[in-house]
Order: sequence, then C-alpha cells, then structure tokens
Amino acid sequence: MPDGDSTDTLGIDTNAEGIYGPWGWGGLGLGLYFATLPLYYSTYWWGGVPYYYADNTYYRWNGDVGQYETVAPPAGLQNQGGAQEAATPSELIAYPKNGQSPEQSGKDKFECHRWAVGQTGFDPTQPGGGSSPGNRSNYTRAQAACLEGRGYSVK
Repeated sequence: MPDGDSTDTLGIDTNAEGIYGPWGWGGLGLGLYFATLPLYYSTYWWGGVPYYYADNTYYRWNGDVGQYETVAPPAGLQNQGGAQEAATPSELIAYPKNGQSPEQSGKDKFECHRWAVGQTGFDPTQPGGGSSPGNRSNYTRAQAACLEGRGYSVK
C-alpha cells in the first residue's frame, strides 16, 4: 500500500466511517436500511428519540422508508464515555436459568416486550412511550413477570 493510500488490499477505504468510525471498530456504515433489528439490540433514549444499538452500530426507525437505518451515535454521546453511561436503557437484564439459547432468549424477549406493551399501553420503542407514556414502570414490571415466567432471572 503506497504512502497516503487509505485502501486495503480489497480496495476498502479503511478511513471510512463505519470501518474505523470515530466511536470504534466494527460499525456497518451509515445510511444502510434493515427490515429488522438484531435480536440482541438495546434501546436507548437520547433527546426524546429512541436509538437502537447492537454490535457497535446505532439504528433509528425511518418512517419514510419503513425500515431501520444505521446512523451516527447521537450528538454528544461520543463525548460522554459510551452508551451505557450516557443514555438510559429501557430494557431489563435477563439471564437464562434453563439453558435457553441466544435465539430463544431473543424470541422470548421480543414476545415479552409485545405482551408488556399490550398489558400497559407503554411502548419504549415509540417516541414518548406510545399511547400511554406514563406507564414505564408498569411496562418494566410486566416484562419482568413475563420473562420470569419463561425461566429467566431478571434484574
């Protein structure tokens, strides 16, 4: 590779954001669309907007396209020391007590999310919590009860 050339042997620009982004290695790149999120994503609220995070990649729902779009981390988050410290996760920590596979855990987590939304009217994936924004604690309790009923230790 000649001096000053930022492409690797496959012709990939190794200085492009998403390859070596300012927030770390491994991002997919910005502006890509996906019909679904990875099963193990986390939801973070930043400035009243939900961001979805998995594998060093941030996503936001794009209603115009009807899919999730890869986006840069929220403004100011990079200077705060990472998503875990700067944003508030809207999820519980659930440890499988019965040897559930990662795939089963993801499916159970999603089904319990849907059940908790149906029980409380609160949806942490919607701006402001959806139709019942004051029910976050009820949603969290309902999701925890569902996961415990499926054999998870919930914190």
